[in-house]
Amino acid sequence: MLPSLILTFSAIAFQAPEDPGPYQVAVQDVTHQDVHYSRGNVAARVYYPTNTSDGPFPLTAFMHGWIEPASDYDDLCTHIASHGFVVYSNNTETSIFGTLQNESLDTRAGLQWVEDQSVTAGSWLYGLTDNQPWTAIGHSMGGAAVASLSRNDSRVEYAVMLEPYKGSLLGNTSSAFSWFSNFTGSALVIGGDEDATNNWSSQVRPWYNTASGSSRKLWALIDGGDHFGATDPNIHSLWGFGSLPESEQHKAHRKLVTSFLYSEVLGDENYYYDFINTEHTDVEGNSSSTPMWLLFNPSNSSQIEMGTFADVYSTVRFAASPATGFTASSYGDILLDLSTVRVISNSPAPSGGIIVNSLPTRSNWSGMTLYFQVLATKNGSGSISRLCEIVIP
Repeated sequence: MLPSLILTFSAIAFQAPEDPGPYQVAVQDVTHQDVHYSRGNVAARVYYPTNTSDGPFPLTAFMHGWIEPASDYDDLCTHIASHGFVVYSNNTETSIFGTLQNESLDTRAGLQWVEDQSVTAGSWLYGLTDNQPWTAIGHSMGGAAVASLSRNDSRVEYAVMLEPYKGSLLGNTSSAFSWFSNFTGSALVIGGDEDATNNWSSQVRPWYNTASGSSRKLWALIDGGDHFGATDPNIHSLWGFGSLPESEQHKAHRKLVTSFLYSEVLGDENYYYDFINTEHTDVEGNSSSTPMWLLFNPSNSSQIEMGTFADVYSTVRFAASPATGFTASSYGDILLDLSTVRVISNSPAPSGGIIVNSLPTRSNWSGMTLYFQVLATKNGSGSISRLCEIVIP
């Protein structure tokens, strides 16, 4: 390893998902020997929170696009780490002959190296991870490599593809694409409607469509986005020609990715409210494991916002109760008191799969705690969400 503290990033307090997180971030360039998968020397850049006492943190891979080094994504990887993640950013396969298969294999070796170092006393990575499920994020060629890494290692439970490539070049994506319908974790696919490199309709959107086995999958199309919205500004200025300004493209990527990580990896599904309200972005969702977000409207504290996403044309029922209970059902546990439960809405999920409701509060609710769940069913099957609660001031 070649230790090299190359940049730091500081944030005083948590803000919106597109803004810096609460952790100071350090970055080290590393070259390590793979002792598990015969990958030889592997190069990477590692971004991690410096407040190690708050660890362990979830381990996240980042895989670059064709001929792009890890440094082209410093801003995005630093941002992710500032929200409490260890990011292993692959720095191999950067030549014109690079392949997505080799990038995914090197990244797997690197993630395992981080796990090994995390239990090695005296290592600068000691205690930072703890064999939690892995997240794989990739751009362009690296987006396709996400599917390859997911196929090679079941520890990848969260997949994020940024303008992913699909085609016969870069090692050929056909095998990874064919397999991706078997991925059972959570997936996010992001495209730009002005991407002149990977057309959103013919190359990017098919990754979302084929992820039929995902427990939850999301699609985001950035209006005016090009191929390089996830890269640093100096890279975007050379290659990005979308009509949406670079700063707005990068902000959209930060908000979408970080909201997804909070919702899925960290289990705070309220961040899906931020996700669906990403500026300049059209979103869709599909789920066999019903999520739910519930919060006060940030602009109107007298209005409760709730939502979910489900298989298209599922019947979606939102319900609330002033008390909890327990009733087992074929859809999961109903945790509302059935003697006082009220159905708030009962409607089909629209074509994009996302359904939201707004509920004005009443003065006589003041001081009450209200509990909510949502049930999505289709053709006799379905699932019920977690129990959500909100305290009325």
